[in-house]
Amino acid sequence: MTGRRLARLATLGTAFCLLVFGFAPPSFAFVGTPGGLGLSVDSGQTLSRQAPVYAGGGATHDVSMAVDGTPIAATPTDSPPALVTFEGSGIQSGSQNLQNSLWVNGRMVTLIKQDYSNFATATVPVPAGFLKPGTNVVRVRSGDGVSPTDLVGNHDDFSIRNLRLVLPDTDALTDPAIPPTQVIGLGDGFPGGNATESEVVADFSIDATADQLDGVAGSWDTTSVTDGPHTITATGARADGSTTSVSAQVVVDNGPPQISITSPEAGKNYEGVDLSVTAQAVDSTSQVASVRGRLDGTAIPVPDTFPSDNIKPGAHTLTVTAVDSAGNSATTTRTFTTSVGATPASFRGQVGRTPYAGPDGPTMVVAGDIACSPGSTPSPTGCQQAGTADMVATLHPDAVASLGDEQYDVGTIGNFNGSYDQTWGKFKDITYPLIGNHEYAQDNFPGAQAPGYFDYFNGVGNADGRAGDRNRGYYSYDLGSWHVVVLNAECGVVSCATGSGQQSWLAHDLATHQNYCTMAMWHQPLFTAGTTFDDGNGLATKPLWDTLYADGADLVLNGHDHNYQRYTPQNPDGKADPQHGISEFVVGTGGESHFPLSNVDKVTNLAAASDTTFGVLQLHLAPAGYTWDFLPEPGHGNGTFTDSGTASCHAPPAPRS
Repeated sequence: MTGRRLARLATLGTAFCLLVFGFAPPSFAFVGTPGGLGLSVDSGQTLSRQAPVYAGGGATHDVSMAVDGTPIAATPTDSPPALVTFEGSGIQSGSQNLQNSLWVNGRMVTLIKQDYSNFATATVPVPAGFLKPGTNVVRVRSGDGVSPTDLVGNHDDFSIRNLRLVLPDTDALTDPAIPPTQVIGLGDGFPGGNATESEVVADFSIDATADQLDGVAGSWDTTSVTDGPHTITATGARADGSTTSVSAQVVVDNGPPQISITSPEAGKNYEGVDLSVTAQAVDSTSQVASVRGRLDGTAIPVPDTFPSDNIKPGAHTLTVTAVDSAGNSATTTRTFTTSVGATPASFRGQVGRTPYAGPDGPTMVVAGDIACSPGSTPSPTGCQQAGTADMVATLHPDAVASLGDEQYDVGTIGNFNGSYDQTWGKFKDITYPLIGNHEYAQDNFPGAQAPGYFDYFNGVGNADGRAGDRNRGYYSYDLGSWHVVVLNAECGVVSCATGSGQQSWLAHDLATHQNYCTMAMWHQPLFTAGTTFDDGNGLATKPLWDTLYADGADLVLNGHDHNYQRYTPQNPDGKADPQHGISEFVVGTGGESHFPLSNVDKVTNLAAASDTTFGVLQLHLAPAGYTWDFLPEPGHGNGTFTDSGTASCHAPPAPRS
């Protein structure tokens, strides 16, 4: 919908209605003629409260501004607002929370907050006060997950082209030394780290004359007029004595939108159903730009749908906020309750060849954090998914367990098909996967989706399959004499809390399958000496450990930390328990990258560890115990760490009921 059409609708007094998600706000632009007088607002733009307005450029003088014929007080300036536009590809500021940024003349203007792919156009407003007559340096900077200027962490790797500095008179200024078609790469090379300054910055030197920058700036108190359409006009004199003017019809909106929650119902209890969160917002003057929610303090989109069992049972508070295109907001709340419904049917039965006679048992190969993005270059410290896959092929396992983050950086179906499938995909028919944070694109709220992961393992659009129910992601199966439980440790998406649907299902599943030997696996470890030591999801898995420990489980397998760690048997509080404790293995060594073991001093019971070797854990699952071998991927400059041993299964600390 164009800005001018919005203005006409506002003039007619039409109410704009946003059901759930809504429209996008009008694009930000200037009104003017290249080389002529410019105005820093666009027709159809919505303004509220104290609105800064600039007019100038084009060698005009004696510039003045007025609203509906009434003058706006303004002062001269030689640093107008501007826009920086460029085309970007591979920018992952939003999905990966990488702190890419834009700078002008040595000052940061803003962090770039969203992704750009396939050379989509990014438009970044530059406030007044950043520009100067003469040469202006515009810098695009690749950031990491820590800060926009840090050089140690892994930086975003992306390309840009065709950067322009657009002034209010719509002059588009460029760096004459950089053609608009020249592609400039930024970053430190995936998986990266320890970047140099020159690798992560691109500078553009752009000249602007005093005539182009001179003008006047004012602040218009929009509360002095009624909400609705108004006309801003700028007038200036040319050198020949003639006058020129430019106008924009804007919409003033100082009133908040009206908002109501349509679902869930106030005070209602939801049990074993898909719970929908929807809201309706209207604004009588402008458009509603966004509707967002918070469920028990956690940000969620609106609309949102998820199984009611995926949040812990009890009372919940939903807060919904609507913001209109002028920045006015309204908030309302709703309380409701949930309770756990029937246990979902998530047992896959016996897998692998059967039966295993006598002491014979199946072999399982395990690793997580596997495949780099398609096209990434292998190195001794990253992107060795092909090497680890070749090694798995030589082991001829009965089953493969992938421990999450199978595909980086985001587990889209295209990335899965372009990288994981080309390597570990050869074992797809015997792979029993689990879900990690990168499959969810780092989203961590009830209702978050991982379509690429489930489409790849279950089949496109299938609600259930090899990877489990796509709204839950947990399931179990038997392999030989062993019971294997696959859980979802994205605890903000599928709660891990005591009494939650997942924990209740786990307790029921273990009670139903009282095999002598049991293992469980999920992505984020409860115990780790690596960089994810204080990961919130890992710590939130303790109720799952509690449940497994009480039932006598023998093994827990995790990924997430890109290293290998083995712990001697311990209880859920991390205390040594050789008789009834669970042995935890962290096997984030599938090929993507290495994470350092930076918290060894904060854990106990760590028996073996390495942060320099890609490889896989081979488990031979006998009827009453298991042997393990960590096998390094040979070649490619990889490390040579190994670890092996034998352990017996055990009974629970108290007899099963």
